[in-house]
Amino acid sequence: MSTSKRAPVENTYALRDRVALITGANGALGEVIAQAFATTGAKVIGVTRSERLQAASDTGITYEVADVSDEAAVDALIARVVREYGTLDIVVNTVGGFAAGQPVTDMSVDTWEGMLSLNARTAFLVSKHAGRVMVEQRSGRIINVASRSAYSGRKNAAAYAVSKRAVITLTEAQAEETRGFGVTVNAIVPSIIDTPANRASMPSADTSRWPMPEQLARVVLFLASDDAALISGAAIPVYGAA
Repeated sequence: MSTSKRAPVENTYALRDRVALITGANGALGEVIAQAFATTGAKVIGVTRSERLQAASDTGITYEVADVSDEAAVDALIARVVREYGTLDIVVNTVGGFAAGQPVTDMSVDTWEGMLSLNARTAFLVSKHAGRVMVEQRSGRIINVASRSAYSGRKNAAAYAVSKRAVITLTEAQAEETRGFGVTVNAIVPSIIDTPANRASMPSADTSRWPMPEQLARVVLFLASDDAALISGAAIPVYGAA
Protein backbone atom coordinates (compact mmCIF):
# COMPACT_ATOMS: atom_id res chain seq x y z
CA MET A 1 0.00 0.00 0.00
CA SER A 2 1.42 3.37 -1.00
CA THR A 3 1.37 5.98 1.74
CA SER A 4 0.68 8.65 -0.91
CA LYS A 5 -2.87 7.26 -1.39
CA ARG A 6 -3.85 7.58 2.24
CA ALA A 7 -5.72 10.53 3.68
CA PRO A 8 -3.39 13.37 4.71
CA VAL A 9 -2.73 14.03 8.38
CA GLU A 10 -5.18 16.62 9.69
CA ASN A 11 -3.82 19.95 10.88
CA THR A 12 -4.30 19.55 14.61
CA TYR A 13 -1.53 21.80 15.93
CA ALA A 14 -0.81 25.43 15.09
CA LEU A 15 2.85 25.57 14.13
CA ARG A 16 2.56 28.38 11.60
CA ASP A 17 5.86 29.96 10.58
CA ARG A 18 7.93 27.66 12.76
CA VAL A 19 10.93 26.27 10.93
CA ALA A 20 10.91 22.46 10.84
CA LEU A 21 13.76 20.37 9.48
CA ILE A 22 12.83 16.77 8.58
CA THR A 23 15.67 14.41 7.72
CA GLY A 24 14.97 11.38 5.56
CA ALA A 25 12.14 13.27 3.88
CA ASN A 26 12.16 10.86 0.93
CA GLY A 27 11.46 7.84 3.16
CA ALA A 28 8.06 6.32 3.81
CA LEU A 29 7.86 7.84 7.30
CA GLY A 30 9.84 11.04 6.68
CA GLU A 31 7.76 12.00 3.67
CA VAL A 32 4.50 11.70 5.59
CA ILE A 33 5.90 13.65 8.55
CA ALA A 34 7.15 16.43 6.28
CA GLN A 35 3.75 16.66 4.61
CA ALA A 36 2.04 16.71 8.02
CA PHE A 37 4.14 19.67 9.15
CA ALA A 38 3.36 21.47 5.90
CA THR A 39 -0.36 21.34 6.75
CA THR A 40 0.28 23.23 10.01
CA GLY A 41 1.69 26.30 8.30
CA ALA A 42 5.24 25.51 9.36
CA LYS A 43 8.16 26.31 7.07
CA VAL A 44 9.30 22.80 6.24
CA ILE A 45 12.74 21.81 5.01
CA GLY A 46 12.92 18.20 3.89
CA VAL A 47 16.41 16.74 3.79
CA THR A 48 17.22 14.00 1.29
CA ARG A 49 20.37 12.42 -0.13
CA SER A 50 19.21 12.96 -3.71
CA GLU A 51 17.37 15.61 -5.66
CA ARG A 52 13.60 15.76 -5.31
CA LEU A 53 11.44 16.43 -8.34
CA GLN A 54 8.59 18.08 -6.44
CA ALA A 55 8.66 21.86 -6.44
CA ALA A 56 8.27 23.62 -3.11
CA SER A 57 5.25 25.48 -4.52
CA ASP A 58 3.46 22.15 -5.03
CA THR A 59 4.18 20.60 -1.66
CA GLY A 60 4.82 23.45 0.77
CA ILE A 61 8.18 21.78 1.44
CA THR A 62 11.62 23.07 0.50
CA TYR A 63 14.05 20.25 -0.21
CA GLU A 64 17.73 20.26 0.71
CA VAL A 65 20.24 17.64 -0.39
CA ALA A 66 22.69 16.56 2.32
CA ASP A 67 24.38 13.43 3.64
CA VAL A 68 23.51 13.64 7.33
CA SER A 69 26.11 11.02 8.21
CA ASP A 70 28.78 13.58 7.22
CA GLU A 71 29.46 16.16 9.93
CA ALA A 72 30.67 18.89 7.59
CA ALA A 73 27.51 18.49 5.50
CA VAL A 74 25.29 18.67 8.60
CA ASP A 75 27.11 21.73 9.92
CA ALA A 76 26.68 23.48 6.57
CA LEU A 77 23.02 22.44 6.34
CA ILE A 78 22.09 23.79 9.77
CA ALA A 79 24.01 27.02 9.13
CA ARG A 80 22.24 27.43 5.78
CA VAL A 81 18.80 26.96 7.34
CA VAL A 82 19.48 29.45 10.14
CA ARG A 83 20.94 31.96 7.69
CA GLU A 84 17.88 31.75 5.42
CA TYR A 85 15.11 31.49 8.02
CA GLY A 86 16.69 33.15 11.05
CA THR A 87 15.85 30.26 13.36
CA LEU A 88 15.46 26.50 13.64
CA ASP A 89 12.50 25.50 15.78
CA ILE A 90 11.94 21.80 15.13
CA VAL A 91 14.08 18.87 14.01
CA VAL A 92 12.74 15.40 13.28
CA ASN A 93 15.38 12.72 12.65
CA THR A 94 13.77 10.00 10.55
CA VAL A 95 16.86 8.74 8.71
CA GLY A 96 17.39 5.06 9.41
CA GLY A 97 17.43 1.57 8.05
CA PHE A 98 17.30 -2.11 8.93
CA ALA A 99 19.77 -4.93 8.38
CA ALA A 100 19.62 -8.32 10.05
CA GLY A 101 20.12 -12.01 9.43
CA GLN A 102 23.52 -12.60 10.98
CA PRO A 103 24.26 -13.82 14.51
CA VAL A 104 26.91 -11.84 16.36
CA THR A 105 29.50 -14.54 15.71
CA ASP A 106 29.04 -14.23 11.94
CA MET A 107 28.26 -10.53 11.67
CA SER A 108 30.55 -8.44 9.50
CA VAL A 109 32.09 -5.26 10.84
CA ASP A 110 30.53 -3.48 7.87
CA THR A 111 27.04 -4.51 8.99
CA TRP A 112 27.72 -3.48 12.59
CA GLU A 113 29.20 -0.11 11.68
CA GLY A 114 26.66 0.45 8.92
CA MET A 115 23.74 0.20 11.33
CA LEU A 116 25.42 2.47 13.88
CA SER A 117 26.16 5.03 11.17
CA LEU A 118 22.74 4.99 9.54
CA ASN A 119 20.65 4.96 12.70
CA ALA A 120 22.72 6.50 15.48
CA ARG A 121 25.41 8.66 13.86
CA THR A 122 22.88 10.57 11.74
CA ALA A 123 20.67 11.37 14.74
CA PHE A 124 23.73 12.39 16.77
CA LEU A 125 25.15 14.75 14.16
CA VAL A 126 21.88 16.53 13.42
CA SER A 127 21.00 16.75 17.12
CA LYS A 128 24.47 18.10 17.90
CA HIS A 129 24.41 20.96 15.43
CA ALA A 130 20.70 21.75 15.73
CA GLY A 131 20.98 21.58 19.51
CA ARG A 132 23.64 24.28 19.53
CA VAL A 133 21.29 26.64 17.70
CA MET A 134 18.34 25.80 19.92
CA VAL A 135 20.25 26.23 23.18
CA GLU A 136 21.51 29.61 22.00
CA GLN A 137 18.02 30.80 21.05
CA ARG A 138 16.57 29.07 24.14
CA SER A 139 13.83 27.24 22.31
CA GLY A 140 13.43 24.19 20.13
CA ARG A 141 12.17 20.66 19.66
CA ILE A 142 14.24 17.63 18.68
CA ILE A 143 12.36 14.43 17.91
CA ASN A 144 14.14 11.16 17.13
CA VAL A 145 12.85 7.86 15.77
CA ALA A 146 13.96 4.75 17.65
CA SER A 147 12.44 1.27 17.49
CA ARG A 148 10.79 -1.28 19.71
CA SER A 149 13.74 -3.52 18.86
CA ALA A 150 15.88 -1.27 21.06
CA TYR A 151 14.33 -3.00 24.08
CA SER A 152 15.02 -6.57 23.03
CA GLY A 153 18.06 -8.49 21.93
CA ARG A 154 16.28 -10.10 19.03
CA LYS A 155 18.05 -13.03 17.43
CA ASN A 156 20.24 -12.11 14.43
CA ALA A 157 19.52 -8.37 14.71
CA ALA A 158 22.04 -7.14 17.27
CA ALA A 159 23.46 -4.29 15.20
CA TYR A 160 20.03 -2.81 14.50
CA ALA A 161 18.88 -3.14 18.12
CA VAL A 162 22.06 -1.57 19.48
CA SER A 163 21.88 1.33 17.05
CA LYS A 164 18.27 2.09 17.98
CA ARG A 165 19.02 1.77 21.69
CA ALA A 166 21.75 4.34 21.11
CA VAL A 167 19.12 6.71 19.73
CA ILE A 168 17.10 6.40 22.94
CA THR A 169 20.16 6.98 25.12
CA LEU A 170 21.12 9.98 22.99
CA THR A 171 17.62 11.35 23.46
CA GLU A 172 17.73 10.93 27.23
CA ALA A 173 21.21 12.46 27.57
CA GLN A 174 20.53 15.49 25.39
CA ALA A 175 17.24 16.10 27.18
CA GLU A 176 19.15 16.38 30.45
CA GLU A 177 21.76 18.64 28.86
CA THR A 178 19.16 21.06 27.49
CA ARG A 179 16.89 21.34 30.52
CA GLY A 180 16.38 24.99 31.42
CA PHE A 181 17.08 26.16 27.87
CA GLY A 182 13.56 25.88 26.48
CA VAL A 183 14.55 22.85 24.40
CA THR A 184 12.89 19.45 24.50
CA VAL A 185 14.34 16.20 23.15
CA ASN A 186 12.11 13.17 22.75
CA ALA A 187 11.83 9.98 20.71
CA ILE A 188 9.02 7.93 19.29
CA VAL A 189 9.48 4.16 19.51
CA PRO A 190 7.46 2.38 16.82
CA SER A 191 7.04 -1.30 16.18
CA ILE A 192 7.01 -2.44 12.54
CA ILE A 193 5.63 0.47 10.51
CA ASP A 194 3.10 -0.10 7.75
CA THR A 195 5.24 0.83 4.74
CA PRO A 196 5.46 -0.64 1.24
CA ALA A 197 8.94 -2.01 1.96
CA ASN A 198 7.82 -3.77 5.15
CA ARG A 199 4.77 -5.23 3.41
CA ALA A 200 6.95 -6.54 0.61
CA SER A 201 9.43 -8.15 3.00
CA MET A 202 6.70 -9.74 5.17
CA PRO A 203 3.87 -10.61 2.76
CA SER A 204 2.10 -12.97 5.18
CA ALA A 205 2.12 -10.59 8.17
CA ASP A 206 -1.03 -9.15 9.72
CA THR A 207 -0.44 -5.57 8.65
CA SER A 208 -3.61 -4.37 10.37
CA ARG A 209 -1.63 -4.46 13.62
CA TRP A 210 1.12 -2.17 12.36
CA PRO A 211 1.07 1.58 13.04
CA MET A 212 0.76 3.69 9.91
CA PRO A 213 3.09 6.60 9.14
CA GLU A 214 0.16 9.02 9.39
CA GLN A 215 -0.54 7.85 12.94
CA LEU A 216 3.08 8.32 13.93
CA ALA A 217 3.10 11.76 12.32
CA ARG A 218 0.33 12.88 14.67
CA VAL A 219 2.44 11.92 17.68
CA VAL A 220 5.39 13.83 16.24
CA LEU A 221 3.22 16.92 15.67
CA PHE A 222 2.16 16.74 19.31
CA LEU A 223 5.76 16.53 20.53
CA ALA A 224 6.63 19.55 18.37
CA SER A 225 3.75 21.60 19.73
CA ASP A 226 3.43 23.86 22.75
CA ASP A 227 1.19 21.22 24.35
CA ALA A 228 4.27 19.03 24.83
CA ALA A 229 6.45 21.72 26.38
CA LEU A 230 6.74 19.78 29.65
CA ILE A 231 7.83 16.53 27.99
CA SER A 232 11.55 15.94 27.48
CA GLY A 233 13.65 12.80 27.62
CA ALA A 234 10.70 10.56 26.78
CA ALA A 235 10.82 7.51 24.54
CA ILE A 236 7.15 7.12 23.65
CA PRO A 237 5.94 3.66 22.56
CA VAL A 238 3.84 3.82 19.39
CA TYR A 239 3.32 0.12 18.81
CA GLY A 240 -0.22 0.06 17.50
CA ALA A 241 -1.74 -3.36 18.15
CA ALA A 242 1.54 -5.18 17.47
